[in-house]
Amino acid sequence: MNVIDAGIRLGEVYAQALFELAEQSKTIDVIKDDLDVVRSVSIQEKDFEALMVSPYFSAEYKGQIAQKIFSGKLSDLTVNFLITAIRHNRMMFLPQIIDRFNELLETHEGYCIVQVTVSEAMSKEGAKKLSENIAGAVKNKVKLQVDVNPSIMGGIIIRCGDRVIDNSIRSRLRRAVKIIMSRPKMQEKIDEV
Repeated sequence: MNVIDAGIRLGEVYAQALFELAEQSKTIDVIKDDLDVVRSVSIQEKDFEALMVSPYFSAEYKGQIAQKIFSGKLSDLTVNFLITAIRHNRMMFLPQIIDRFNELLETHEGYCIVQVTVSEAMSKEGAKKLSENIAGAVKNKVKLQVDVNPSIMGGIIIRCGDRVIDNSIRSRLRRAVKIIMSRPKMQEKIDEV
């Protein structure tokens, strides 16, 4: 397992645990706001992020710093969660944990997360129209995540849960080449009969 896969998996496990605790204590919205604050501090204060992932400082020291920064400003559950993540050397995966927590919250609120890949950036109006069309097709509220990947050459790739619709130009070209390449073999088999 590479570092990216490990980050995704650990983000999933930690976010799920935090979400379940937040749900039990009926503080999901509070924890979401807390995690927004933590993300903001991590982005704005690069020294904080560097300290939290550094192997040169002890978990105890990092925990003390986190306590000083966040105690009284964030819920006890969030602070305790951060201390646990620090103790287990998981702060490098904090962005994945926060992203996954937000995905769990959106699912909890009834949204279907749909990832679309397009070859060039979409206008806000285009993204809104696409979101409405997909919501109508899946009969659910949709949270659209748009990725731009010029290598698909045009068209769109839509991922909703475990379903994928690949209608990219690149995919269509691949299918066309397969069909063309298989025709001589089919013709040879017909000629043999």
